[in-house]
Amino acid sequence: MIPRKRLDIGWRDLLFGMGQCLLGDRRGEGYAACRESAGDPDEALFFLSLRSGFDACLRASRFPRGSHILVSAITIPDILEIIRSHGLVPVPVDLDPLTLEPDPDSLRSGLTPRTVALLATHLFGARIPMDPLVRFARTHRLVLFEDCAQAYWGDAFTGHPDSDVRMFSFGPIKYNTALGGGLLFVGDPVLRDKVSRLHNNYPVQSKGWFFLRLAKYGVVLLLNRPGPYTLLCAACRLLGRSHDALGYRATRGFRGLELLRKIRRRPCGALSSLLARRLRSNALRPTGCRPEALAFHRSVPDLCYPGRRAEHSYWLFVVRVGNAADLCRRLWDAGLDAHLWPPSLCVVEPDRNLPGQVPTSAIALRPQLLFLPVYRQVGRIRLGHLSRIVRRWARLYR
Repeated sequence: MIPRKRLDIGWRDLLFGMGQCLLGDRRGEGYAACRESAGDPDEALFFLSLRSGFDACLRASRFPRGSHILVSAITIPDILEIIRSHGLVPVPVDLDPLTLEPDPDSLRSGLTPRTVALLATHLFGARIPMDPLVRFARTHRLVLFEDCAQAYWGDAFTGHPDSDVRMFSFGPIKYNTALGGGLLFVGDPVLRDKVSRLHNNYPVQSKGWFFLRLAKYGVVLLLNRPGPYTLLCAACRLLGRSHDALGYRATRGFRGLELLRKIRRRPCGALSSLLARRLRSNALRPTGCRPEALAFHRSVPDLCYPGRRAEHSYWLFVVRVGNAADLCRRLWDAGLDAHLWPPSLCVVEPDRNLPGQVPTSAIALRPQLLFLPVYRQVGRIRLGHLSRIVRRWARLYR
């Protein structure tokens, strides 16, 4: 079985992180190194996760309770939980399936006198054009949060310079992961100072906890190869367990209840040092999976690729097909670990007081999306086999 995605970290980095856990407290050095490696050090703040930084920004902004935040209709459930925990209302903004950018009509219809902010999310490795959203936010005096967690390819990209807050994540499934950590670029010096002072009062993440996390992902890295992964999938079938659910649980960043208590911590020095190392070394690495993705496009040109019209790295490779669940099972039988819409994503439901703001395009996408294992390590032969299966399926359900 070909794994759905390679964990984007190596043994040297894991061992480096473990070594840092055994050293004394070097948080100051690690934080400074992260900021210097981030591309825009004057505006950069380093957090335990993107969620931690977003929560701190909302705490510092002190929006009136009941205020509305326009949110890209596809996001992660934790973001919605954080928004609601501050007494704010997330209002979905529907997406254009071909570009994955917020639909202008949906933006306008979701705007109310209580709207205070816009959270625009880059999805699936695509980068949406931000200029129209910057103009919209300025016109209506909204704080613009730019979620770049899925748009980082390892280049010098730090988001749109006119976004108020640009947010990056380096969690387990991300490109160039440090198995944790979030970088936020906050343009307003007053807000940045408030967020920084608030963050400095958080307790520090345990180095022991991070050491165990690195050890766990060492096991994941061992299994993240075709031979061991095939054995794991076979064992799951024998035990009547879903390898799909197991993989999700193994790579989820924050699990269980009390999300806010878990994210309101400062990262330990080992995490900050590891992230700084990853940021510095990334300039020597190729970015994304574009050659493999473009070759797949050429072999199956008539398929719908969400975000294809956007600037794209394809570190996540997503297609839109009929009967996606059946095709997923067919690919599993062929030894190719595709997967459907993951539990880590959700479609934002409209508030009951705004029944007309239904994200119909995002809702239609959800059952039709399929994530394919398209990356360099799969190899040309297996990628060719994958494209032939998908091409036949696309013709069948055209």
